[in-house]
Amino acid sequence: MEDNNQDPILEQAIVNETIETEQDSDGTVIAKDEGFKQVISVIKEIFGIIGNYALIFLIPIIIMGLYGYYKSKQVKPTFTAKITFFLSEDRPQIPGFGAGSFSNILQTTNNNFNNPKKLKEYSFTEKVGSKMVFKKYVFQDREDYLGNHYLKLFSNYKSSYFKEFTTVKEMSVQDYLVFKKILGGIRSMVTVDYDEAEIYSITVITGNEEFSKLLCECFYENLIDYYIERATRKASITVRFLDEKLAYVKAQLENSEYNLADYKDKANNLVTYKADLLETRYVRNKALLEGLYGETARSLEAAKTNEQSIMPLFQTIDEPHLPLTKNVTSTKNQLIMFTLIGFFIDIFAIIGIYFHRHFWPDLKKVLQSA
Repeated sequence: MEDNNQDPILEQAIVNETIETEQDSDGTVIAKDEGFKQVISVIKEIFGIIGNYALIFLIPIIIMGLYGYYKSKQVKPTFTAKITFFLSEDRPQIPGFGAGSFSNILQTTNNNFNNPKKLKEYSFTEKVGSKMVFKKYVFQDREDYLGNHYLKLFSNYKSSYFKEFTTVKEMSVQDYLVFKKILGGIRSMVTVDYDEAEIYSITVITGNEEFSKLLCECFYENLIDYYIERATRKASITVRFLDEKLAYVKAQLENSEYNLADYKDKANNLVTYKADLLETRYVRNKALLEGLYGETARSLEAAKTNEQSIMPLFQTIDEPHLPLTKNVTSTKNQLIMFTLIGFFIDIFAIIGIYFHRHFWPDLKKVLQSA
């Protein structure tokens, strides 16, 4: 006898499973995926929107592609000038003043410039940059300050702005602002690179081939002058001091020699103890000055040798020659980029149409009821 009193909870579960499943002809149970059906429905609707507005969606893509091509044609080509160099580390030894000894006066570059990584920043300081900006060079058959060449080429100045230059501190406010503009513009054009082996490269990119080459060479020349000045500063001060001291001692020695000769002329045939004492003093003073003169002269020569020996040796590996490397903006890249922008505009348009169909009416009612 079959029991008809089944559990109500079990009956409800059987009913729910019956609603949520169906069977095929073979009796296989297939679960309905409502989420998947909704995704398929959205995709079908999106493709329907694309099909209905296909011609309209082509307009942004075509317009943006043509605009990208137009912009690529407007970009002017640039020219790259590059100098590669290194600072020599191998320095010969110079014979010292001891018998058979050698004094390693020639020091390595890094001993004179403790941190080569600061070289780039130092190159664009006002003190170093002003020496380059206010140095005269020939450009387009005209000699003028480099700063004036820059202003005529990139700021459309018709005549030379700077007529003379003393120091940056003595500039007027207007002149100083123009100078900073020039220095900032040059900094954007010049790149200084280096590696651990102290191989340096100066790269200049501008829209004028001749100016790229000129600026690259000017910057390199100014960098050499600055680097040598920094490396030899102490030695140069010593040389100037000894040079002035030598001139002073020479004058004193000549004066002492004259006094001794004058005394002998006056004391001729005069033999007294007092005269003999004065002659002894004159001779002693002359001998002291001669010794001091000889010592100062030797020190000066040693200082000059030291100054020359510690001077950094710039070895140029490669330098720019005309014609320079020409950089042209790729029309293909610009076309692809702006075409993709048009494509994204279409995507936003499709999202807007879908939103207007399904969400805008409800949103509109909410706004009206508020």
